Amino acid sequence: MAAQVDSGVDESTVRAARLAATGLREQRLPDAPAVVDALLAVQGQELQPALWGLSRRVTPSARPGRAALNAALADGELLRTHLLRPTWHLVRPRDARWLLELSAPRVERLMASTERSWDLGDLGPGTDAVAAAVADGPRTRAQIKAELVARGVLDPDAPGLAFTQMLMHAELQRLVISGPPPVGKELQHQSYATFDDRVPAGYGPLGERFDAEAAVVELWRRYLPGRGFATLNDLRLWADVTVRDLAPALAALTDAGEVVQVAGTGDLDGLTLVATAATAARWAGGAPPGDQGADQGADPGADRAAEDGPVADLLQAYDELLMSYRETRHVVLDPALPPQDRAGAYVHSAAVDGVVAGRWRWPAGVGQRVDVQWLRDPAPAERAALDSAVADLDAYLD
Repeated sequence: MAAQVDSGVDESTVRAARLAATGLREQRLPDAPAVVDALLAVQGQELQPALWGLSRRVTPSARPGRAALNAALADGELLRTHLLRPTWHLVRPRDARWLLELSAPRVERLMASTERSWDLGDLGPGTDAVAAAVADGPRTRAQIKAELVARGVLDPDAPGLAFTQMLMHAELQRLVISGPPPVGKELQHQSYATFDDRVPAGYGPLGERFDAEAAVVELWRRYLPGRGFATLNDLRLWADVTVRDLAPALAALTDAGEVVQVAGTGDLDGLTLVATAATAARWAGGAPPGDQGADQGADPGADRAAEDGPVADLLQAYDELLMSYRETRHVVLDPALPPQDRAGAYVHSAAVDGVVAGRWRWPAGVGQRVDVQWLRDPAPAERAALDSAVADLDAYLD
């Protein structure tokens, strides 16, 4: 296929492509681990809302409840650690090692600057002590901290940042990763285990040895199918990998015909977006979307928008529909809406047909109702669509 597609794509086309690619429409995946596989890494500071977000991308007939999602994390089918930018991410075991190897050097340099500004000194002994603390089995964050104080490598009066940095260094150096929660506390996942006990040997898709150039090529190959259309800067800011490293890999994939360039139109005018050849064929001139959906095994009941009116999504604060892009994130924002005052604003986003229309708050307790802050007056059909999404969340929590 040619490296450049003649027809361009506007924001509505890109938005529809992203809803499908990120799995919020046309759900085809059998379980949450498959969703994380498809997205490569899923941002997860707000852990329980992030797990809910995974469930929405599973084919409706097989959607798991909260207990099943937490069990997948406890059993190690999903892992949670700091990587890429870095921030908390959910990742599959086979992808943890190579993604950390790719992103850790840059993150370590950024952390060193922070540690100098705080005058934290040498955190190496504390990092080693973190690894020693979990050598005999998983430990909670509190247990590790107590052991570091007992060993004399962490001053009880040290700023909280010192302990946090020790933990992060241990994660980035592939010494520890998320462990199972304590018995009887299935929703409390602030625990750590030995990295090699939870992550298989080797570098997953890269093989037995790590190769930095091959890793960046793999990054493009895994990022694009789950994101639809994106720019080089979208991936740069999502993965915190430099343009110097990303551009040659993109050029190689373009030359091979795996990736094509598509011009942005409308609000995307002047931007060059990239997509897999299959995505470009579907959305930028090629087989009709319905035919493509059938070829890919789309669940015919997954996308109700065409026949039943608007579809509302309760998106976790760091949903990949929002966080996978920086340069082109605005395609899910309504330009007619003024920026919301951050004071008192809920952290999670409510979207109608892929456009953010409000904010919502995760239920604080059993039986508590989801509270929504609309950014505009919703139409009756939009309010009904959101009520349907709230009912789905209630069922998930039950």
